[in-house]
Amino acid sequence: MVARNKKPDIPDTFPSIEAAGAYWDTHSLADFDHQIKEAPMEIDFKKRIRYISVSEEIYRKIAIRAQEQKRTVRELVYALGEDRR
Repeated sequence: MVARNKKPDIPDTFPSIEAAGAYWDTHSLADFDHQIKEAPMEIDFKKRIRYISVSEEIYRKIAIRAQEQKRTVRELVYALGEDRR
């Protein structure tokens, strides 16, 4: 006699990424709670990335300075933060 309330197991493999996507489109991870184990995890909430709006004029000035230093805008902005430590 087969148990009617037996929960399915998470498949070990899928033939393709598309098949995996199709499978998870029709299944919920909650259906597999019997297979899920708690994992230890640490989160550092102190590190944050902030996004700010700047005018086109200010951005162009930053971009020119970055180009002069052969850096990306992102590298230049991060370097400014490192200089203040």
